[in-house]
Formats: sequence, C-alpha cells, structure tokens
Amino acid sequence: MELTFEKWEDGRWFVVLPEYDGDQEDLEMVDGADTFLDYLTEDDMYVTVDVSLEDTEDNPIKLRLVAHDEIGGTYQVENLDGFKQDVWLCNVVHFLYGEHPENFYFRKL
Repeated sequence: MELTFEKWEDGRWFVVLPEYDGDQEDLEMVDGADTFLDYLTEDDMYVTVDVSLEDTEDNPIKLRLVAHDEIGGTYQVENLDGFKQDVWLCNVVHFLYGEHPENFYFRKL
C-alpha cells in the first residue's frame, strides 16, 4: 500500500487519506511520527512510502509494535541508520488495517 504524507506550512505532517471521513486532526502525525517523516523527506513537504505487513527485501525498514492502548500504538523503528526515536500511530491505523499490526515494513518511494 502506498501512503503519501504532506507537511503543512505550519510544520505539521498529515497522512493523505481522501477516503477517511473523520476529522482532519485525526490524520496528523505526532509524537515521533512527524520527526520520522522529516527524517525521510528530501523536499520537506511530501513523502510517499510503500507499506507492507510482509517482511520482504523490497521494504527493509521495520516498525515493531512495542506498546498499545485505547488511542494508539508506539512503534520502534528498526533498520533505519541514524533514526533512534519511537513513533506513535493513532487509531486511524485501524481504518487502514483493522488493528495495529505487530510490524510494518516499508520503504520510501
């Protein structure tokens, strides 16, 4: 699955999900996810990633679930040199996957 993220002029990151009918604020990337996107992007405004639940050579970066509660999940980033911060993903992940998967595998496109 390809996901695109855009950075607004005020510096906040949002996932682009036109099919999501909830509040725009639900799509904001916070608590490490924003820093992670800053780390990935080259133009500071957009980044597109290929996300898979399968461990493949095509998608070498891994996010491993380390904590989960009623509002979201915290993931440890693995296989990304120089990035040592956890990222938090809210329950919009349930809109895409039905739950917070144990692992995500991805690469920047």
